[in-house]
Amino acid sequence: MNESLSHGKIILMGEHAVVYGYGAIALPLFSHSVSTMVEKCDTDVLECSLYQGKLINAPAQLSNVTEVIKEVRKRLSIEDSLKISINSEIPVGRGMGSSAAVVSSVIKALFKYKQIFLTQEQLLELVHVGETIAHGNPSGLDGVVVNSKVPVLFKRGKGIVPIQSFLHGYLLIKDTGIVASTKQAVLDIAEIMKKSAKYRDAMDQLGKLSELSIRLIEKGNMVELGLKMTEAQQLLKILSVSHPEIDHLVNEALSAGALGAKLTGGGRGGCVIALCQNEKSKDEVIKRWKDENLWVLDLNLHKITARAHANIALVKYWGKQDEKNVIPYNSSLSLTLDHLYTDTTIETANKDEFILNGIKQEEAESEKVFKFIDRFRELSERKNKIRISSFNNFPTAAGLASSASGFAALATAANRYFNINLPRKELSVITRFGSGSATRSLFGGFVVWQKGEIPYAFEYDSADWDIAMIVVMISKEVKKVSSKEAMRRTVDSSPYYPAWVESAQSDIESIKRAIKRHDFVTVGEITERSALRMHASMMAAKPPVLYWQPDTIKVLQQVESLRSEGFECYATMDAGPNVKILTRKSQVQTIFEKMSKEINKDNMIICLPGEGATIIDEN
Repeated sequence: MNESLSHGKIILMGEHAVVYGYGAIALPLFSHSVSTMVEKCDTDVLECSLYQGKLINAPAQLSNVTEVIKEVRKRLSIEDSLKISINSEIPVGRGMGSSAAVVSSVIKALFKYKQIFLTQEQLLELVHVGETIAHGNPSGLDGVVVNSKVPVLFKRGKGIVPIQSFLHGYLLIKDTGIVASTKQAVLDIAEIMKKSAKYRDAMDQLGKLSELSIRLIEKGNMVELGLKMTEAQQLLKILSVSHPEIDHLVNEALSAGALGAKLTGGGRGGCVIALCQNEKSKDEVIKRWKDENLWVLDLNLHKITARAHANIALVKYWGKQDEKNVIPYNSSLSLTLDHLYTDTTIETANKDEFILNGIKQEEAESEKVFKFIDRFRELSERKNKIRISSFNNFPTAAGLASSASGFAALATAANRYFNINLPRKELSVITRFGSGSATRSLFGGFVVWQKGEIPYAFEYDSADWDIAMIVVMISKEVKKVSSKEAMRRTVDSSPYYPAWVESAQSDIESIKRAIKRHDFVTVGEITERSALRMHASMMAAKPPVLYWQPDTIKVLQQVESLRSEGFECYATMDAGPNVKILTRKSQVQTIFEKMSKEINKDNMIICLPGEGATIIDEN
């Protein structure tokens, strides 16, 4: 027994215009599917909702299916008698892709029965056989979309382009219950277009609206898209494919707060769609439409995963001029690392929940995270509860910048999940409220976090030259004094802190010039100097903050020794005992081997410059 699936489709914009070479936007409709089972039998049998009996006696209205079966059997040399059982949840004659989905499912099942691989090209070619019988002059759109996993832009003869959709909200689909023939509607439009420029102009406007809508979708401009949908409905009405019931449902949806509404598919019956931005308008439209033969397509993301890499500051950020608004005393510059990263997933849930490295966090640990998330909620229409699952591939809270990669990954995921879609520079302005250093992990290469009334981060240099770093893990334990506490203590009580701020401002300008010249030695000297001065300032705080351990000093001495041997390497440290060694990519393996004589190789990681934060999965 072999079962194969296809699903329905909804045209958002471009029905009828697609026949004349314009683009059409269509969405897969997974809530409505077709399954087909094929099994060996004594005689050829077809079972579906319209007919159960011998295949040879199937009615003419199923000729698209029977002709496709005949064609596939011929191509695959299937001589067995078969029982073909089709179960379709897609209403017929409603513009939801019923005929294309049925023949697609049958084709897949027959190829599966013969255990022969089916290419996309073969599938679409065979679907076209059935669609030609069903619709006369099919554009090919339905065959593509009922087999697609993502929204698409389709142009006849030019194939498809997957759409990166930034829509959020709801698309309501209402079945009028009126069966209509797409084939007849296409023929009728062709006739009236021959007779009058009025109809040709309407078709041209309809096609242009469809292609404009692509840009609106990619920008997430729901309001303008809704207006274009309603404009398209008026043009379809001019082209004589609306219906009094369609007009009534469109008007009801608009008066209930929908952003836009129109027919979908061939028209003259079938289905009406309405675009709603939030639950309030969605519920009002459902009420007006009377919750019968109605489906809701949730356009909101429900799960998204982002990855951000740790960054190591070469000129350190240490101290806030304004704690509440996270304004640093000095600008800082870092290098993003490829092998240290955090993956963070946000998914819709019944309650807010934070899971770190597989462990559900208590309320105290979660409070800061969701206080940060609330900033995104305030900017969004979405207020729902979420589950955050974050995983670091390196030790957490051990001075390896896990908070930087963690909050950068969280900000990147939240930016997409809540459909805010800020550019990275603007996103960095918000990200600082999670962690100042996280602003730099949004970008790859050498990154500057620029101080100011509204501090922001930007990529300064791609670091695609002779640069590498070795991370030496002295301790994987959570540090006893948090970075936040150590920073505050240093600012409040260290007599060396003002000198630190002054030197950091000088260092940032010097290291930027050195990076532009690819002057590795100067970059290294400033890097090491910045780290030692930062630690000196915190050691002088009251009470002092001392992160160093015996092995920390041992590694610092090794770096100095290697440098005396002619190797170009410089040490840096953040708020923790672990040491990072900045070196040249051309020397990194040799230095790693020399360091391994004193340090276990398992406690060292070679890193190259890493990329900025990215979305790695979404659903």
